[in-house]
Amino acid sequence: MWSCMRRLSAAAVLGCAACLGAPSPLELTVPAQFPPMVIPEDNPTTVEGVALGRRLYYDKRLSPDASRACADCHLQSQSFSSTNATGVLPHVNLAWAESFLWNGSTEGTLEDAMHMEVEEFFGTDVALLKEPDLEALFRAAFGDDEPTTDRAALALAQWQRTLTSGDSRDDRYVGGELSALTASEIRGRDLFYSERGECFHCHATRLFSDNQFHNNGLDAEVAGAGRAAVTGRSLDDGCYKTPTLRNVAQTAPYMHDDRFATLEEVIAFYSDGLVASPSVDPLMQNVHDGGPHYTAEEQTDLVAYLRALTDDEFLSNEALASPIAGE
Repeated sequence: MWSCMRRLSAAAVLGCAACLGAPSPLELTVPAQFPPMVIPEDNPTTVEGVALGRRLYYDKRLSPDASRACADCHLQSQSFSSTNATGVLPHVNLAWAESFLWNGSTEGTLEDAMHMEVEEFFGTDVALLKEPDLEALFRAAFGDDEPTTDRAALALAQWQRTLTSGDSRDDRYVGGELSALTASEIRGRDLFYSERGECFHCHATRLFSDNQFHNNGLDAEVAGAGRAAVTGRSLDDGCYKTPTLRNVAQTAPYMHDDRFATLEEVIAFYSDGLVASPSVDPLMQNVHDGGPHYTAEEQTDLVAYLRALTDDEFLSNEALASPIAGE
């Protein structure tokens, strides 16, 4: 798998604060069977831009009172999600997203999403970024040391494109290493990709997300909730973005409102807890019977397969960790 994927080296990222010449292009390759990664011509990925974005991601000066950083709610060990905040979507494989947040209220590119984060969510005060350490990074990335919210957003988008996860045991199995999965995990995989399992319709492609919005039968009363709060359409009532299942064992709790604490609870819901509503997705074929009623063994096998989607190297790669001393 690593032959088709390039990770940033810690030395390259940690050392580029001293790179004060022209920004160095960084070629981002992607895992096998992923869709192509589209990189805007007006924000090419560079070593220096990624270094700035990485620093800002972990730096509390991004917030106007210097009290919080992106990484406070997006922990690497939890696949850049968090158990400490409600409804946190993982920051993983967002290079392929076209809408962001559970209801898709931000649409477009990663640059659009990061502008929202910097200018609306944080309300960044650029005066706090006018410090020698950050000015050196801005100079290396953009040619002068003037910090702006636009430049901060561009750098964060570059950084986010490096948060690519695609080397789980399941990936190795797909790549031909048939011993990578246990018998239980293979049974769970077969069920996942079956019409009885119904999982693969929404958790599609090697991204394990179709990046669309679905009412998956959580609640009977859904009027105006989810995507409908953005579009105003009744068809979108109770529809939420499909989260990726990559590293899902590390991203508890689950669903947009964190109602399920464990993967076992999630699978039990899909087995026997589906609730009908006017906008429930047609893909939930067994909703009027409460679900497909998996056997106990099937539920165990599905959970086992989901745990096989963990990319351990992604969760521990030092090049993705905080560059700030002492953290």
